[in-house]
Amino acid sequence: MFTVSLVVSLLVVLVIAMRQWLPPALRIWHVMVAGALVLLLAGEIEPGAALAAIDWNVIAYLFGVFSIAAALYDSGISHALGRRLGRSGQSSRAFLLFLLAAAGGAAALTNDAAAVIGVPVALMLAGAFGWPPGVPLVALCAAVTVGSMATPIGNPQNILVATSGGVPRPLADFALWLAVPSLASLAFAWFWLARLLPAADAPAAPERHVLPLPQDTPRTWPAYAAAFLLIALIGADGLQGALGQRAGLPYGAISLIACAPVYLFGRRRLRTLREVDWATLIFFAAMFVVTAALMRLGALQAMLAAFRGDLGDPATAAVVAFWGSQVVSNVPLVTLYLQLLPDAPLSTLMMLAGVATLAGNLLVISAASNVIVVQQAEKFGPTPFTFWRFAWMMLPVTVVSVALTYGWVSLLDVLL
Repeated sequence: MFTVSLVVSLLVVLVIAMRQWLPPALRIWHVMVAGALVLLLAGEIEPGAALAAIDWNVIAYLFGVFSIAAALYDSGISHALGRRLGRSGQSSRAFLLFLLAAAGGAAALTNDAAAVIGVPVALMLAGAFGWPPGVPLVALCAAVTVGSMATPIGNPQNILVATSGGVPRPLADFALWLAVPSLASLAFAWFWLARLLPAADAPAAPERHVLPLPQDTPRTWPAYAAAFLLIALIGADGLQGALGQRAGLPYGAISLIACAPVYLFGRRRLRTLREVDWATLIFFAAMFVVTAALMRLGALQAMLAAFRGDLGDPATAAVVAFWGSQVVSNVPLVTLYLQLLPDAPLSTLMMLAGVATLAGNLLVISAASNVIVVQQAEKFGPTPFTFWRFAWMMLPVTVVSVALTYGWVSLLDVLL
């Protein structure tokens, strides 16, 4: 059944796929906002319903981590890491360490924050070793997506599963069900993408692809204190969950508390506020509106009607999560799934979180972290890769990682 909301959603994906032939000034978030505005003007969703559709807990969490990421970047962490890896003299070792750092950052600070910090590092490595910039940037997309799968705060859809899905022990459960396939998928991503790099180690100026740091040195401790506070608060929440004593503090509130040192004690409060990735926050808000319009008119429910009786099955969750994420992106897909199945088994929730996350590796539009990498890279130069080249490079990573996750979760479902 074709409706205005479904047609607009498909057009949004189509325009983003064709963006290489459109004016460079057109950004991905522009397209999503345009789609939301069309739906509002067409009466597909009322303004009040559109505001209510936005998951403000996710927006608040992302604002907090984007603030921390902006402060960390301003402290010089990206440049320091890029210079250190670029001067290692071994491109293969630098590439491996870069992937590990990106995946670890995503697990601790979300894939979106790791993407913000990682783009300058990727570009500095490209300059240091003479790599095509598109390869380390695609590798960054893969690493932050795969790494984010292993923790409840690794990405927005995991946050939704951990909170709205009622996962009893978020940190422990995500580690048990998804840490092994996350590590195995990261290993394959390194193996596959390293083959696309030139073999020569010819050091050049690592900074040539990025903007220089400001000459004045900022006060750096608030940024590091905020990052530590975020990890500590999430860890404490996970420990309370393991003990059956959930405090009930939303992740959005935790993130806002954690970023407080940046705005209370940092010397560049206004600069940090300006450098927050507002484009991605707007992209997410518009995406929630577009998805809400689809849900209000029953378009997505009609698409899932054939699976309605089997949504509690992990295999069904895997199929729906993968293909649904390509149509409406993973966050709105997970939101809808949890609404249709409020009491899903733990194995189904873990399959949903894992496959929905990994599905983001297939297309640029499938994950917000991919969008962030493109938008951040475009600040420093031209678009590093096309929509279709990204898909070609990431197809093997996507297929193998989804297969590994499906196999591991299915095995645990049988054993446990």
